Amino acid sequence: MVNCWSFTRNHPQQNLRLHIAFFPPHPQRHTLPLLVCFEASGISPAPRQEQLSMAEVAACKRIKTEKELGARPDGAAAVAAEEGRPDGEISAKINSEALLCRICPGPLKPPIFKCEAGHVLCSPCLEKLRLDGFALKLEIFCDLCCKTTSYRRCVELELLINAIKVPCSNQTYGCNESIRYHEKEKHESECTHAPCHCPETDCTFRGAICCLLEHFITAHGWSPTNFSYNKPLKVSVARDHCFTLLVGEDQSMFLLTNTLTGIGNALSMVCVRPHESGPNYSCNISAANSVVGGKAEGRLVFQKDPLVLSSSLSGGVRLGKFFLLVPPELADNPSGELTVHIRVDRLVA
Repeated sequence: MVNCWSFTRNHPQQNLRLHIAFFPPHPQRHTLPLLVCFEASGISPAPRQEQLSMAEVAACKRIKTEKELGARPDGAAAVAAEEGRPDGEISAKINSEALLCRICPGPLKPPIFKCEAGHVLCSPCLEKLRLDGFALKLEIFCDLCCKTTSYRRCVELELLINAIKVPCSNQTYGCNESIRYHEKEKHESECTHAPCHCPETDCTFRGAICCLLEHFITAHGWSPTNFSYNKPLKVSVARDHCFTLLVGEDQSMFLLTNTLTGIGNALSMVCVRPHESGPNYSCNISAANSVVGGKAEGRLVFQKDPLVLSSSLSGGVRLGKFFLLVPPELADNPSGELTVHIRVDRLVA
């Protein structure tokens, strides 16, 4: 049995009669009450809708919500979340040659141009073609088309190039940056996570700067000497000991290198870090025969390095142009050690 009622409402233009029928729930499908409306005044009634089950209604609501929120019903968003990728990103393999300029060949980066046939090249190469054409009194040409042509911006490729991101090569050493492909070389030339190397002979260790300090202590038994900038420091160096480890108050790491020569010991300072970034330092190194009452007596040698060399030690330790040559007679006779006075100043940018 169907329960229904009707009412009539006067409209300025036409008479509307709305019949609202409520249907009882289906015994098996558990259907919802269905609302059917008919319009009067010559307008045909709307076709009767099929009754939907509760599961079908819920599915329709879910799909509608996903469309309104911009979600993807194919489940790609869920897969991306499970893989730890931000929504909207995909992983793909691309032949790197497709991302290079056909003339340089350097990585393509905006602005990118293409000829009438679609051959692309970077902005500097386009400028060179223009200059060559001007010198030869020719119009701009395409070397692949072998004819004069016109160039315009390739915006679609620029969008793709800017969307391609790659991990830093120093990911193993702690860098979690994802950078644009054409900015990879620049980033890695400044990346603070780039590895540094152990200068000891036959040691192949390489790692982040913090790991290198631990390696010096645990693997080679080096004892670091902590010091403050702009203050003198006195250290004793054995004539046959190659490296003395110093750590500044900002945790910057320095090596006092000792190179034994036929005419004495060549001492120099190097700041161990992957790049010439951050603060710069100057250094004073001196040595004397003996010190009595805080004053040096006898012969004194002194060297000032206005800019301490920075190095990742990838090629070992090289003697810089600023070094102090300490003659053998300045070594302590009983111990054979060199007493060296050092002052490292942090330069103001």
